[in-house]
Amino acid sequence: MNLSYSDLNSAAAHYGSPFYVIDRARFECNFDALTAAFGSRYRPFVLAYSYKTNYVPYLCRFVRDRGGWAEVVSRMEYDLALKIGCDPCRIIFNGPVKRREDLELALAGGSVVNLDSQAEFEAVLRYAAAHPTQTVKVGLRVNIALSDEAGRSHIQNRLKVGRFGFDPAAIAAAARTLQGEKNIRIAALHGHTSTSDSSVWCFQTITETLVHLAERLFPTSVEAINVGGGMFGIIEPEHRWCEAPSFSEYAETVCGVLNRSEWVRQSRPALVIEPGVAMVANAMSFVTRVVSVKQVRDKTFVTVDGSALNSKPTFHAINPPFEILSGSGASGSEQTFDVVGSTCMEKDILLREVSAPLPSAGDFIRLNRVGAYTLVLTPPFIHPAPAVLAQEGDRVICVRRRQTLDDLFSCYTFDFDAV
Repeated sequence: MNLSYSDLNSAAAHYGSPFYVIDRARFECNFDALTAAFGSRYRPFVLAYSYKTNYVPYLCRFVRDRGGWAEVVSRMEYDLALKIGCDPCRIIFNGPVKRREDLELALAGGSVVNLDSQAEFEAVLRYAAAHPTQTVKVGLRVNIALSDEAGRSHIQNRLKVGRFGFDPAAIAAAARTLQGEKNIRIAALHGHTSTSDSSVWCFQTITETLVHLAERLFPTSVEAINVGGGMFGIIEPEHRWCEAPSFSEYAETVCGVLNRSEWVRQSRPALVIEPGVAMVANAMSFVTRVVSVKQVRDKTFVTVDGSALNSKPTFHAINPPFEILSGSGASGSEQTFDVVGSTCMEKDILLREVSAPLPSAGDFIRLNRVGAYTLVLTPPFIHPAPAVLAQEGDRVICVRRRQTLDDLFSCYTFDFDAV
């Protein structure tokens, strides 16, 4: 994504600063690499893009056009997939909260609905009873135990027990219940689990658990084994903070489990993955302009017009890869400094204790690898949401304009006398 200072300055003049830049070529490369890694080792294979990670319609439409599916976790995302033109049969509806009307819409459209709770299971029983001529196909999300031989949990934040999906014992009870239901089929088992390390061991355990349950409880009905997402994307060695398996290593592990199963060889269920971070993290950058540089006692602060809310809204401590693009063409002396944001929060720190040539007011700082869980989590706090641009070869197009006051406040009441 080779954009010069002049390119960024021109973009800022047209669309405002700060702004995001999508690298279409890199997003496409990630899609192709994941498809090749898994699709070359196992067929049939489905890549369902995780909308919650980054639901810019430009990206979601690309996945649809390339034959990928949509993975959504809310009615808002489901409606977005329909608006983009996705076939309802190629939408996977996950998440812990699905309202009755949401379930009915998705089931009527033939979407893959992965149930997360007993309440949703009972709602499907009622729906099936009201639609006796429809074969209702659903999936079950499985709560995977991810504690290793040493007793260490690999669930996010080292939680001992995760909250999503059915306990395997409850799945056995569900199987017994469905024996008396003629028009409901368990067509998928879903094992997405937010892990602490995204290791291949986690994905091996997930795949083995799903295959075992399918073979034991639903040997004739399961059509898809869905291992979910949470895989690392492509991270350059110098920017890694932990071990990051390659797409091939993930695929070799998951597909190896499938290919060793006699039940899989006979039934040939589809393998489904739901990548988000692996698809988009390294395919978007955030560009922000330096407003001022100041010294406070022994600390140097570089203030920019963007915020950590734009680049890392969870305020994690990891510095993303970055570049400084100088308007003067000259590099300042190398110093250690913090890059701080435009809000009134002390913790609004985009880069912490970095050593680099000290930028000047008017320079741009481009933060890379900020495509995942950034703009979808950014609140309209103090400033409206910035524009999103996309680089396609030599041209740059705007795929989301900068928000305006009217955008933000159109659903508020201002005529209080009429209330």
